[in-house]
Amino acid sequence: MPRCRAIIRAGTVTVVLGLLLAACTGGGGGRQAPSDPSGPPAAISSRVIAASPRDGGTLRVLATADCDSWDPQRTASVRCWNQQRWISRQLVTYAPSPGALRLAGDLATEVPAPKDLRTWTYTLREGLAFEDGTPITSRDVKYGIERAFAPELAGGSGGSGGAGSGEVVRLLQDEKNPYRGPYTDPTPDRLGLAAVTTPDDRTIMFRLNRPFADWNLLMASPVSTPVPRAHDTGAGYGSRPVASGPYKIENYRPGESLTLVRNPEWDRQTDPNRPAHPDRVVERMGLAAADIDSRILTDQADIAADQSGVGAEATARISANPGLRAARTTSEATGGLRYLAVVTTVAPLDKLACRNAVAWAVDKSAQQTARGGPLVGGDIAATMLTPPVRSFSWFDLFPSPGGSGNPARARTELGACGRPDGFETTLVTRSDPLSLAQAEAVRASLARAGITVTVVKFDDAGYAAAVDSPEHVHTMKYGLVLAAGAATRPTPYAFLAPLAASGSIRPRYSTNIAELALPAVDQGLEQGIGAADSEDTASLWTQTDRAVVGSAAYVPLLYDRALNIYSSRLTNIHYSPGFMMTDFASLGVVP
Repeated sequence: MPRCRAIIRAGTVTVVLGLLLAACTGGGGGRQAPSDPSGPPAAISSRVIAASPRDGGTLRVLATADCDSWDPQRTASVRCWNQQRWISRQLVTYAPSPGALRLAGDLATEVPAPKDLRTWTYTLREGLAFEDGTPITSRDVKYGIERAFAPELAGGSGGSGGAGSGEVVRLLQDEKNPYRGPYTDPTPDRLGLAAVTTPDDRTIMFRLNRPFADWNLLMASPVSTPVPRAHDTGAGYGSRPVASGPYKIENYRPGESLTLVRNPEWDRQTDPNRPAHPDRVVERMGLAAADIDSRILTDQADIAADQSGVGAEATARISANPGLRAARTTSEATGGLRYLAVVTTVAPLDKLACRNAVAWAVDKSAQQTARGGPLVGGDIAATMLTPPVRSFSWFDLFPSPGGSGNPARARTELGACGRPDGFETTLVTRSDPLSLAQAEAVRASLARAGITVTVVKFDDAGYAAAVDSPEHVHTMKYGLVLAAGAATRPTPYAFLAPLAASGSIRPRYSTNIAELALPAVDQGLEQGIGAADSEDTASLWTQTDRAVVGSAAYVPLLYDRALNIYSSRLTNIHYSPGFMMTDFASLGVVP
């Protein structure tokens, strides 16, 4: 089975599967400085830049590329999910709580918490309407969910399996009588998905095929956006989706520009989570990253849609101007993790002691330097779960001064694995300059312990071909893979299941490059996702994280961090743990 890979852009991480965040060590606070390399990472910031209640003006957004889709059931990009909230509403959403994860009712009046974690019932608010004035009912939400099953839509049951849509399909599908989406649905009104019922216009009930504690967070993704059947154009719906949020599309030129104007049918009284300060939102796409940095630095635009961090030239300008950095930048966790996958099926790394030798030898401080230093390179990592993720708890099973590695301890492990003189292995990496710098840092640090590493580099397509097939990895004897990943919701399961699950619980799309198969991990994943949040559940997730790290199949290197710049006229800038970036729905501008 092919592995689904994490997607890397502009030196940081977007996502393909599912994670986000909640609490971290020490709680919130305004700290933006990088962490002490010998201890836990910096706390998630609750800082708000330029708080203002003012409405009006035009929010100017720049992007290197268009969203993967403006169709809510097709998009799999978190930054696009963040932007979707301008034009669409979901059953639940992330409340505008700087630096803290808090779910709130959106279309729904409240966030349900069923004891069985299988039967989820939502009651819609009164007074909801689409942009044409048509009332939004529970059947519109159900129809939107059904679209995720359609093979005709990428991300449906016959498509790529988007991060939100794909999991919804798996949890609602009847394997004995599979649902194929509304376009071939023979039932009246094309509402035949049996696992979802709508007793009345304001009630929608989901009956999952197994307990799943993350369901509310799936419903906070665009997959639960209502879609009016009369206006559904199938695969073409993303060119002009019907608005349920505070803005509607005035003009859209795919890959070039998007203009949003106020939706007159949106009622602020029914939407406490979107202040909708600007009168208009104008997004320009297809621009070079350096051009975006320059335009925002000179106040020609307000914010970068990517939120993946500025480039080297802008970083230098910001570093040289403390006033600019303090007033107009953030350096925040993206939720992503950069790690070294140690393939457990390639000798001699099939032996735990040999993998331990790698884990002890890696110089993580050199990894940080390779990516540009503490400000932009990220915080030194010791866990697989990242600081924004709910139940994140710091521990370090392979400690060393300043994260510099311990070659002496590595050599002891080499003796234990029967390779006292070391061994040779191959490291696979992407060919971009930062990844190559990381690879060289790995090679040099392992050489100190007697482990000889040959670096093999690939462009993105070649990298995918090299590591997605276990058979190819075995044939080529690739022992190490430099990788990065994140997820689309803030939970331990969303990150760890694709990365470390095996056997029957392994997701259809897996990032388990290391081919880890550990009963303690699989059991922890099953128990954790089937239990409501509690102190015991948090402890279970920490134990599962420790089991993954203790296997030395994955060596966490860096918690990814992005330095972002904003215009001097942008207001209400704060970090959303739900999206691992600035909360777009809260932004305003000085008119």
